[in-house]
Amino acid sequence: MARFAGIILMTVMMICPAWGGTLRVISLYPGHSDNIVALGGGELLVALSANDDADLLPDLPRVPARSGAERLLALRPDVVVTRSFAVKASPNVYETLRRSGVRVVSIDPPSWDGFPDYLRTLAETVGLDPEEGLARLKSAVTRIQSQAVSVNHPRVFLEATSREIHTCSPDSWAARLIALAGGVNVAGDAVPLREGSAVASWGAERVLRDADSLDVYIIQTGAMNTSTIRDFRAREWSGALSHVRVAEIPERYISRPSLLGLEKGGEMLTRIFRGEE
Repeated sequence: MARFAGIILMTVMMICPAWGGTLRVISLYPGHSDNIVALGGGELLVALSANDDADLLPDLPRVPARSGAERLLALRPDVVVTRSFAVKASPNVYETLRRSGVRVVSIDPPSWDGFPDYLRTLAETVGLDPEEGLARLKSAVTRIQSQAVSVNHPRVFLEATSREIHTCSPDSWAARLIALAGGVNVAGDAVPLREGSAVASWGAERVLRDADSLDVYIIQTGAMNTSTIRDFRAREWSGALSHVRVAEIPERYISRPSLLGLEKGGEMLTRIFRGEE
């Protein structure tokens, strides 16, 4: 009964914030934006961060990371969803928003195991029922697992950044998605750059050490890594991996904790592992 009453209250808040219309939400982290859309709340969003993907709600204004409170307040938000890194970087901006009556909610990117709880928190923050999103998550995981049955467990290396050839941490979102899609991460003992980091040290020397047993080399492309397959082929040591399948995957699909990314990234990985891309 209490849970049912809570859902009713969230619905009222979504439709009539302060009894004055539909909830107006600004998302200042791309992962939150992706997941709000996946949860069915795209119509609640009135602005996104400048780092959001250009093809996600392209008609909405983009807000630079260092925007002042005035610029955000001009959009008349009821809720601003962000992450702790941004709040620490601009504490005065978020305090001004709070004093102006805007609800500021800071939610950090979740771990793989913490993703269901994250979806619940995000859904409740913007007045949505989380159950639809959780069902979509379960369906996506089941679908990827079924596709992975036809994958012959290739040995995989993910290049997270080309600088010093960093890879994904063993318990990162990317590493868990690779495993879900049927791949075996050859950098399973990589050490994170710092506690909790999704990026780990590795280096070209260790890539070459495992060259004979490596099947797939994935280049994560995006803000963290601008390298391409062409750039990879130009590296003087790439000839030692001439037998290896090399593929690119956008960062948003392999490293961002997102329902949209999980669905697309899982499909791309299983196709790569089966040699279809």
